[in-house]
Amino acid sequence: MQSHFCNLLFIGNFIAGIAVLAAFGTKGILKEILSFSGKQYFLLLLGVGVAGLYPALIYTALESTSVTNVLMLSRFESILFAFLAWWVYKTALNKNEIIGLSIIGVGVLSIVYLKEMYMFRNGDYIILIAAVVEAIGIIISKKILSFCSLRAFLFARNFFSSIGFFIIAINLFGFHHFQDAFQPELWGLIAVYALVIIVLGQYMWYKGIKSASSEMVSSLSMISPFLTLFFAFILLGESPDLYELLAIGLILTGMVVTRIKSRGKDERISQIDKSLSGG
Repeated sequence: MQSHFCNLLFIGNFIAGIAVLAAFGTKGILKEILSFSGKQYFLLLLGVGVAGLYPALIYTALESTSVTNVLMLSRFESILFAFLAWWVYKTALNKNEIIGLSIIGVGVLSIVYLKEMYMFRNGDYIILIAAVVEAIGIIISKKILSFCSLRAFLFARNFFSSIGFFIIAINLFGFHHFQDAFQPELWGLIAVYALVIIVLGQYMWYKGIKSASSEMVSSLSMISPFLTLFFAFILLGESPDLYELLAIGLILTGMVVTRIKSRGKDERISQIDKSLSGG
């Protein structure tokens, strides 16, 4: 299974990078990237590395855990993003926000622990590591977008991460790991996935990240489990089980609590956005 996921990751991101070049113009994108300073190159390469590492961790986790666990535990990226922003940029978190995020975190961990018969699988730990990586990645991406256009960022994120991932996988597993990656029919199917899901999805997401507040980004990230379960029901006819319903209930409860404003809330709530945008 891991080989198929690697093919999807490599081909999908590679085609997405080429598609961005075709849509926005090769000359303008390359000219912009070549004009970056050393510090900007470092941030861009760091963002590209995180972009390749996160899906690789998720795919690896799926070898030893369930999609349901990925769905629930990946919510920690939103929680970690909020606390990481508070720790790095000294952004204020009010009492209700801390309580609400704690309800989501402790509740989801407890549900997964019960669901797995009082234990965590190796894949579950990998998902939590991936959540840390993604939380860091959102902060890095927001910083990159303060000096880099969205088109250049999307090209670098997809194209260079696919090349880097391919090189690393070849060295770790051998060329046979991608033995199915060069079949024409596979490229045709993944091309549709790359253009619609990767390019369009990333364009909308990162355009939102660039202009939305960090509080809004964290809140919107919590919505993905609901959308996943909704489309799983509509497209696949899969109804959520008891554990998924409990997780949804806890996430909703936590989100409601975080939106309750505490008295005397620190007016520095926008400090993170100014810091991340270089202001």
